[in-house]
Amino acid sequence: MLLLLLSVFACRTKDGVVQDTSVLIVDEDGDGVPASEDCDDGDPAVYPGAEELCDGVDNDCDGEIDVGASDASLWTEDRDGDNYGDDDTAIEACEPPSKIYVAQGGDCDDLDPVSHPGAAERCDDIDNDCDGTIDNDLNTLWYADADTDGFGDAGSTLEDCDPGSGWVADNTDCDDSDPSSYPDAAEVCDGADNNCDGNIDEGVTTTYYGDADGDGWGDADSTTEACSLPDGHVARAQDCDDSTASVSPDATELCDGVDNDCDSDVDEDDAADASTFYQDSDSDGWGDGGSTTTACEAPSGYAEVGRDCDDSDAAVNPDAAEVCDSVDNDCNGYVDDEDPGLTDGDTWYIDTDSDGHGVSTYTTTACDQPTGYVADADDCDDSDASVSPSGTETCNGVDDDCDGDTDEDDASDVLTWYADSDGDSYGDASVSDVDCEQPSGYVADDTDCDDSDDSVYPGAREALNGLDDDCDSTVDEAWFIGSGGDGDLTVTSTVDLSADGSGSRTDADAVGYPVTAISGADLTVDSSVSGITAGDEVLILNLHGSDSAYSAVGTYEFADVASVSGSTITLSASVSETYGESSNADLSGQSVFVQRVPHYADVTVSSGGTLTTSGWDGEQGGVLAFRATGTVLVESGGLVSVDSLGYWGGETGTSSNCDAYQGESYAGEGEGDGDGACSSYNEYWGQYVANYGGGGAHITGGGGNHAGGATDGDSWTGGSATPPSAGDTYGSADLSTLFPGSGGGGVWSGGSTSGPGGDGGGIVYIAAFEIETEDAEAITSIGGTTPYWATGTWTYGAGGGAGGSIYLVADTMTLAADSVDAQGGFGESSHIRAGGDGGYGRIRLDYNDLNGNTQGSSGASTEEASVCEPDAGYSATP
Repeated sequence: MLLLLLSVFACRTKDGVVQDTSVLIVDEDGDGVPASEDCDDGDPAVYPGAEELCDGVDNDCDGEIDVGASDASLWTEDRDGDNYGDDDTAIEACEPPSKIYVAQGGDCDDLDPVSHPGAAERCDDIDNDCDGTIDNDLNTLWYADADTDGFGDAGSTLEDCDPGSGWVADNTDCDDSDPSSYPDAAEVCDGADNNCDGNIDEGVTTTYYGDADGDGWGDADSTTEACSLPDGHVARAQDCDDSTASVSPDATELCDGVDNDCDSDVDEDDAADASTFYQDSDSDGWGDGGSTTTACEAPSGYAEVGRDCDDSDAAVNPDAAEVCDSVDNDCNGYVDDEDPGLTDGDTWYIDTDSDGHGVSTYTTTACDQPTGYVADADDCDDSDASVSPSGTETCNGVDDDCDGDTDEDDASDVLTWYADSDGDSYGDASVSDVDCEQPSGYVADDTDCDDSDDSVYPGAREALNGLDDDCDSTVDEAWFIGSGGDGDLTVTSTVDLSADGSGSRTDADAVGYPVTAISGADLTVDSSVSGITAGDEVLILNLHGSDSAYSAVGTYEFADVASVSGSTITLSASVSETYGESSNADLSGQSVFVQRVPHYADVTVSSGGTLTTSGWDGEQGGVLAFRATGTVLVESGGLVSVDSLGYWGGETGTSSNCDAYQGESYAGEGEGDGDGACSSYNEYWGQYVANYGGGGAHITGGGGNHAGGATDGDSWTGGSATPPSAGDTYGSADLSTLFPGSGGGGVWSGGSTSGPGGDGGGIVYIAAFEIETEDAEAITSIGGTTPYWATGTWTYGAGGGAGGSIYLVADTMTLAADSVDAQGGFGESSHIRAGGDGGYGRIRLDYNDLNGNTQGSSGASTEEASVCEPDAGYSATP
């Protein structure tokens, strides 16, 4: 540890004792920056002013990681996926912002993947290679192809990149008006130069032959050349006797000593009247019917009679005896068992189920195995093909393999069972048994990650308990539900969290204190702290500010307590929000308080029970906030309510001189704001509509042209321009700031009886694993409704209070219809100059199913609430 001596002073007391007043400063990493200012005093490369690098570390202690790093890279957006980005989208960062960003820029068309630097230029009127020139160096010379035969006219040219149809690159057509004339075309006998070689009909004339006997075959020695057949000529020669019409290549050869078919052979074997002879290779006098020849005379080795079925064996012929040798010895078409003359053979056994194993009930004798018979008789059930010595043992109560045993452990479909010691229907993969039947205490599933706890299994509800309840290898996914350290809370009557303690607590579960000063992580409160200890979670909230400094009102945050000493609560980290007008150094004119946030397990509000908190007293209260690791259930007839616990309604005045009080607003001073002198009734009615009351709203609170006022339609209703009637919805839509409902304006009633406006609704914040309501109006922050007041000369109506704020966060949220309500209260409406109704409050429902189940929520109606967008990690739809 490096200790730096900041200053050294010594002084002597009255009794002569010298006191050392040295101050030591700690610098663990020796980087010259004290630990109190260094954000990582264990790393000498990390200190204020250090160079920020792309290393995932806040090197310069400015609270931002890798922002402004000196070694950051330039990335461009590549929308067409060609690895070149648009220079106009360049972003400097340590890592690409997303998968579509690349390091290379210069793409001139980032919507076309074939256009980028280095791409091949194509004839398409596009700058493909991004060099600034379109279709560069691609123009060539083209020739007209009028007859569309693919060959062009050398006398008709065009220079272009792509001239379109009617132009070709070839210029060798000799007649561009005739599609049958072009180089390499086939020359035909038509008097034209078809192949453009300068010659006509070359090599295409035909040789024809004289046919004196008219048999269609000509004399090869009598020829003429022509394009078409002349009379007395044919296209075929090969007539060996052009004087005899019966002799030609088409004539039929006969056994007559003449070469009838002009093949130079006489009386060949294919003569039309030749005889059939059968080959007799074994010389047994019987020829092979499948090996024949025809001839005018019998050849040597042939017989005149066929029917020999094996001409290689002289013992096989129609006269031989049949024996058991798989041979048709007598050539009668029957072999061995089929032949009635067979005398020898083997014994075979019936195989009814065709499984290859028979029984001795029925037998037959044959040379070869007959159909339906086998050589053995060892089948134990010949009615079932799956049962035999060759069968596969299965778990079916049958001796499938005929070994005398049934359903052995080696059965093909034997199952593996896993021990289920905790009885949750999920087994332990490390403890198993193989059996056809399910053993007691075993199951087929092997996915239990803790077989000693029946609340731990796949699909179980994850709780914040340090266990992997749902066996998904992740512990305590539901981060927002707290620790559960305050145990279960069951509400059967009325429980005020700001006044009542549960379990063994002597202090209130949600004990709170006004905050008088904030310095870093230290909160100074107005008295010695009791009921808040290290490890607790607290809510810090500014509920009220002066007219000139209302920007900090509604600011809140949750924080963990590190320690408590006297009236100081030290948090685990400095506060992150500003609760004063411009800083936390001055909280004058603000109403900031800190309140303990209970962490329950299950919370049940039974029928007849009400869970609430104390109302706002000008400094604190009006806020009901807690977390629960389990289920928050509001049963039918139960109620979680902060109705009329927010800002106060305005009181009455004593005369018509504009001194009636308007209701409190999120920035107003509350009672007393709005009094002052009025020069005339006209100004009175026109400006100070608060005297008539109205709903809570922004800036002016109850009454006023932003907030309500009397009912429309009468000259007495007031209003600066358009007579207002009811309060507006106010505050941040996403509840990033939290406000109770504004109070309604009071009335001047012409007498001593007061006519106050209704109080606004308070604040509800519940974060739980599951929130469920069984009935309408179960969780409410409704503004106060004003009574009827009538005394003295005039009768007026006070305004209703505005609805408050309700913020619910849960993994699973199942809400009955209209069960969450933050509507404004009703103004006094018995007279024509009735008070305005209170504005609607804000409702936010954040829910996210950590276990993959479908969620549903009916929630408050759109008239009653504004449901804003969910935070990151939450879904906006069930």
